[in-house]
Amino acid sequence: MHRVSRCAGILTLLVMAAGQAAAQEFVPPDRGRPAAAAPQSSGAQFKVGILGFSSRGGLQVNRGSQGIIGSTVDIAQLGSPYVRLRPSFEMGFSGSDRSLAVNAEVIYRFQPDQAPAIPYVGLGLGYYDDTTATRVWPTVVMGFELQFSRSVNWLIEYHALDGLRRSRFMIGLATRGTN
Repeated sequence: MHRVSRCAGILTLLVMAAGQAAAQEFVPPDRGRPAAAAPQSSGAQFKVGILGFSSRGGLQVNRGSQGIIGSTVDIAQLGSPYVRLRPSFEMGFSGSDRSLAVNAEVIYRFQPDQAPAIPYVGLGLGYYDDTTATRVWPTVVMGFELQFSRSVNWLIEYHALDGLRRSRFMIGLATRGTN
């Protein structure tokens, strides 16, 4: 009887030790390390290529309300994975009124592309043309992306154009590289 209780005690200790040893997190090889923990290499600081693309639609809420459709392309990484050069194109429409905005902006992304939520801000220079104005003015952009799938994010964005005289709110989808 004493031998049976000793064996039961040893078996209980082995089961408890095995339960603790099995609790390990598996990281798939294609995911790699998070961008924040990855070492910075001086050769990869400036990158040119299509780093991301977005399509969006929304409304201009002041100075002649309009429906808006537009697109952006992240074409360069500027010294950090968080800083991007991003041209954008927007077309507004309302009845017979039309507007066109072409912008070049530098965007600062507060999180890496793999993060579940990525807030960003940016400044740029844009060409704005409608029936009342044709100008080159500073632009301001603020927004955030929410992860939808591995390489596609929802985006919500505020875009101020024409010297901050036009406010546009947009929603859309953005694609990002999976590296």
